[in-house]
Amino acid sequence: MGQTTQQFSSLNPPIHHLIQEIDMGALGLPDLQRPFVWKRSRIRDLFDSLYKGFPTGYFLFWSTPQKVDRHSIGSDTEQLPDQKMIVDGQQRLTSLYAVMKGKAIINEDNEQKYINIAFNPMTEEFTVANASSDNNPAFIPNISKIWVTNLGTFDFINNYIAKLEETRELSSEDRSRIASNIQQLENIKNYQFSVLVLSADLDVDTVAEVFQRINAGGIPLNSADFILTLMSVYWVEGRHELENFARAAKTPSNTSHSSPYNVFHAPSPDQLLRVAIGLGLKRGVLQNAYQILRGRDPIEKNVSEELRAARFADLKEAQAKVLNLNDWHEYITCIKSAGFRSKSMLTSANNFLYGYLIYLIGKHEFNVAWKDLRSIMSRWFFMSALTGRYTGSPETILESDLRRFEQTDKSPTKFIELLNVLIANQLTDDFWKVTLPEQLDSSGGYSPYLFAYHASLNLLNATALFSRVPISNLLDPAVSSTRAPIERHHLFPKAYLQSIGVQGIYRLNQIANYAFVEWADNLDISDRAPADYFPALFNGMSDQEKQNATYWHALPDDWFNLDYWEFVTARRKLIANVIRDGFGVLTGESQPFTSKIIQPSVSELLHHMETVRIEFKASARAPLNPDIPEKVINEGITKTVAAFMNTQGGTLGIGISDDGDILGIEPDLDYKKQDLDSYQNWLTTLLINTIGSASTSRNVNVRFETIEGKVVCLLDVTRASSAVYAETTKGKEVFYIRTGNTTRILTGSEMV
Repeated sequence: MGQTTQQFSSLNPPIHHLIQEIDMGALGLPDLQRPFVWKRSRIRDLFDSLYKGFPTGYFLFWSTPQKVDRHSIGSDTEQLPDQKMIVDGQQRLTSLYAVMKGKAIINEDNEQKYINIAFNPMTEEFTVANASSDNNPAFIPNISKIWVTNLGTFDFINNYIAKLEETRELSSEDRSRIASNIQQLENIKNYQFSVLVLSADLDVDTVAEVFQRINAGGIPLNSADFILTLMSVYWVEGRHELENFARAAKTPSNTSHSSPYNVFHAPSPDQLLRVAIGLGLKRGVLQNAYQILRGRDPIEKNVSEELRAARFADLKEAQAKVLNLNDWHEYITCIKSAGFRSKSMLTSANNFLYGYLIYLIGKHEFNVAWKDLRSIMSRWFFMSALTGRYTGSPETILESDLRRFEQTDKSPTKFIELLNVLIANQLTDDFWKVTLPEQLDSSGGYSPYLFAYHASLNLLNATALFSRVPISNLLDPAVSSTRAPIERHHLFPKAYLQSIGVQGIYRLNQIANYAFVEWADNLDISDRAPADYFPALFNGMSDQEKQNATYWHALPDDWFNLDYWEFVTARRKLIANVIRDGFGVLTGESQPFTSKIIQPSVSELLHHMETVRIEFKASARAPLNPDIPEKVINEGITKTVAAFMNTQGGTLGIGISDDGDILGIEPDLDYKKQDLDSYQNWLTTLLINTIGSASTSRNVNVRFETIEGKVVCLLDVTRASSAVYAETTKGKEVFYIRTGNTTRILTGSEMV
């Protein structure tokens, strides 16, 4: 058996020697670890351990060729063509260098930061420098001074003792202990670390594998880290482009230049890399992409430099598109068009990033026009956010989606058709009616279903409950205040629920118990029971505002008098309906709910004649035809109003024939000797008895108009927020809808 060749050597250099190598550029930080800076408390603990002579781990270096990119730890250090780079232990060595040289380090935000550690030679206590240690003469405020000052150790000790004696008396034992402890602190520079140096014969993949095996308890590397390392070797400029873009996306630009900053997401370099890999290499699983970028031949199973160069060329072309600011911000507009306003409404970074990838595919590979692309991508983003498309096995799902695009003819129509099919497969009728209400049975305040509801309210131009201010304005991420302008209010306040025996987060914080209110209203409501606060606030609104609020905020009839569980169960279904309507705005199937009742004149009605939103009746009660009894005439009014409520709303004109002749309601008035007031009261009572008081009061407006010397009664009906059933003369409750210019019954099978 042959002898195993050891692929590393062992060293035990003192700290000051390692620091000198960094200053000379003999040690550089390779791109095998994510940027990471310890908390200052951890740096304090490191120096405390060094001071006490405790073991503090080891360093792993790599003797490697020049071509591997290195980041220097010191902010003003230049790299020299040497052999060693830090693979493991970067945080410790960065901390040692920063403190013992008194130099700024470059953190993950590309900022220069100083690390000040204080030390008390009397008590041998280390602390992160703060106001207390700065004002305490017993502390050396910054231990860096002991190594970087021009004073020798003897003078440093004497100066410290002299300043301390200005505030207290010191015995000879105190002076001796102080001198000994400061000398021990200064001698930290001679602490010997164990260093393992990997052979220069090892390639990047092997070094990464070694790191993975010995660093199981640290920050694990993933496929993105490996790919970024490959970029450091073969295309370092590309990696720096990703880092610069990611850094610029974190803060608003203070210049007139374009910036990737946005209110939704600041991507990391590896997240941007995922998008570029998907676009250029058509891979969602990064482990597969890593092997491709290495140049691995899938048939020969070996690594080819030609294949590697070709795949990096694909990646370069794709990355240029990913980092294009025009495309980036147009995609942001797609998200806003879907009703989302800020990062607080996003529950998945993958959904954001993979949506951007699909946007780029649509633009650059299918040549979809920007308006069409914005429209379909808004729908796609809404769907994927609502369903959590990329939350379980995201790489696998993305790879499947990418395969679909590869198999689709490259035309704008085919791209839109494909996405529409995928959307329709997710947002089925069963999803809206069964799955979504069930998913809303949750207490998660950070829920995709809750945020989809909020997005829908934005799409429907909703205002906050009890308010005239649009929710979209109150959710503006640019608005900053000590208290948010809009708050999620518990319709059944938590304290009230607890007072009646409802306990536990799941029960108290049901999604269906939340509604948007302005903070002042939330403060006024406090912990009162719904029946104590809601009627007074609600009655201060106009009839139209009440109707709008009931629909937008998915309030069941007489909800404030319902049992809590009955309320949340009913409201889940109404919320699901609102979300469906919000999505319908994106598809064109529904329109934003407006705050204005449509009150067409008789002339306007006659111009259009009977439509899905217009119906004429000769009378409401007087039998103009002796063969038609009064109760049948009454039922004609009831079913038309109910059908309007269940469809798109509309206007019913009483006293107008089917042909548009003005007959007037005088026969109705004479029939029971009524005036207009008593006639209106009778008509309202008829609807209350057959449809319900809540639906009638919220959705029906009665008015009169005189034309050609005759009085016509007009019933303006708005769409109801929930299903409305009308009681027939036979005592049955029937569900009516409008189809064209007719009213018909929707049967049980059709309602599923």
